[in-house]
Amino acid sequence: MKLRVEGLEAGRGAVGADEGEVAARQAELLRELNDRTRQLQQEIAAFRCWVGEVCAEVGQDIAALQTEVEGIRWVVSAPPGAFPGGGGGPEVRLEVAESFAGVRAEMAQEFESVRSEMLDLGIKIDRLLRRRGD
Repeated sequence: MKLRVEGLEAGRGAVGADEGEVAARQAELLRELNDRTRQLQQEIAAFRCWVGEVCAEVGQDIAALQTEVEGIRWVVSAPPGAFPGGGGGPEVRLEVAESFAGVRAEMAQEFESVRSEMLDLGIKIDRLLRRRGD
């Protein structure tokens, strides 16, 4: 917006000003616009890289969680007395169910937080791209 106003002002002043000055000012504005565009492109590329890293980390976390869930299912499904010290059976199931409920709530909260952040970041990227297109 600032650049457009300055361009209009430069156009008005062209009546009494030297055409070379107007052309130089326009060239300066174009250089500034190009510099800002390059900077935005670099920031968007860095942001995309960060998002890729976050996605990879989330994928690793989900894989680790799946491994833990499989281990819990294996222990819970074991018959009573299957492990030294009397592991398995209903007592373990109750303990695991209580622990799992807390973990599930925590995971749901984290997922919602990440989802909200991703939506916000998507909106910001759209705004940056729209500005770049103007």
